[in-house]
Amino acid sequence: MDRNSPCNYRFAWYTKNKSNNRAHDGAYLMIKPLKFSALAGVLAITMAGGVHAAPDHKLTFSTYWPTSYNYLIDPIFTFAEVVKERTGGRVEIEIFHSQQLFGGKEEFAALERGDIDMSAPMDTYNTGAIPELGIASMPFLWPSPRAMQTSLDAGLWDLGVSQAMEKRGVKVLNVAAGGPYQIYGNGFEIKQPSDLQGKKIAVSGTAASRAMELIGAAPTSMSSGDLYVALQRGTIDATSRPLITGIGRKLYEVLDNITVVNMSYFATALAINIDSWNKLPADIQAIMEEAANERGQQQLMLLEEYMADAKSLFEENNVNYHVATPAELASFKQAVDPVYDWWRAQVPEANAYIDFAQNNQ
Repeated sequence: MDRNSPCNYRFAWYTKNKSNNRAHDGAYLMIKPLKFSALAGVLAITMAGGVHAAPDHKLTFSTYWPTSYNYLIDPIFTFAEVVKERTGGRVEIEIFHSQQLFGGKEEFAALERGDIDMSAPMDTYNTGAIPELGIASMPFLWPSPRAMQTSLDAGLWDLGVSQAMEKRGVKVLNVAAGGPYQIYGNGFEIKQPSDLQGKKIAVSGTAASRAMELIGAAPTSMSSGDLYVALQRGTIDATSRPLITGIGRKLYEVLDNITVVNMSYFATALAINIDSWNKLPADIQAIMEEAANERGQQQLMLLEEYMADAKSLFEENNVNYHVATPAELASFKQAVDPVYDWWRAQVPEANAYIDFAQNNQ
C-alpha cells in the first residue's frame, strides 16, 4: 500500500478496549522510527471498514505532520475512521499530511479562509493571531502532559481562546496536550542555564525566544523541518523542541545530548471551518464532537507511552539522555521566571489563564 497516499490508511494501534493484541504491556504498539520505520508499511490498514454509499459530506483535512509523528497523527486517522463508521459512511474525511497542502504556520489561516475544512493547528504557531495561546509556553507551568490535559479539559481555552477562534471562522472541537519541550545540544551537555550562554539555539514562538534570552543564549526562530540541516552544518548549536521532533525529524543523527526539563508545552486543536461545520446536520456534529474528544484521550495515552520509550530510543542512537535533577530544574526555573511578567505585559487577561491553569491540574 502506498504510504504517501493522503487518506487510505491509518497506522495500526491497539487499546484495551479495541483488541487483545497488545504490545509492550498492552496499550499501544508504538512504531519506533529509529529502528523499525519499515514496519509502517506492514502495519498500515485501509480505512474502509465496510461498504458504504458515496458520502454526503466530504471534508478535507490538512496537517503538516509527517507520518513519523506517531502520537499526533495516528489519532487523526482514527478520528476520521470513527466518524466514517459512526455516520454510516455519510462523512468522509480526506487527510493530507506532511505539508501536502499547507505548512504548520499556514494551517490556521487556511481554515479561516475555507481553503481546507479541517486541521489540527498548533497553538505556538498562532500566538500572533490569538495572543492568549501563549499560555502553553509559560515555563514550568505544568509538571506533566496529563496535568496540562486536566487544565484543557477543565475549560482553559473557554476563557476566551475558543471564542476568539470562532470569531475568526474556526470551530474548536477538542484541544489535546501535544507534549513538553526539552533542550537538545550538539557537542555539549546541558545541566544548568550557563551551559547555554552564547549558544545559538533554535526555538519556536516568542515566549521560548524570551526564555532563551534570559538564559543567555542566542535564540533564532526556525521550523522543525529545517533543524536537521542547521545542526548538521553548525548553523545552530542547540534547539528547544519536544521529543517527537528529535525522533520524528531524526535529530539523533546530528546531535548528541538531550536534557529533559519539560520547560513548556504545546497543544493541538482539532478544528473545523465554521461554514463547513454549519453545513453538517446536528447528529453528525454530535458524532464528530464525541470522536474529537476520544481523539484527545488517545493522543494523551500515546504521548505518555512515547515519552516512556524515548530514553531507550535516543540511547540506542548514542545520544546522551539526561533527566534534569530537582536542583538543575530549580536553576532553570529561576532563570526563566521573568517570562511570566513579560507575558502579562503582552496579554491583558494573562493572570486569568495562569491562575486557571495552576488551579486545574
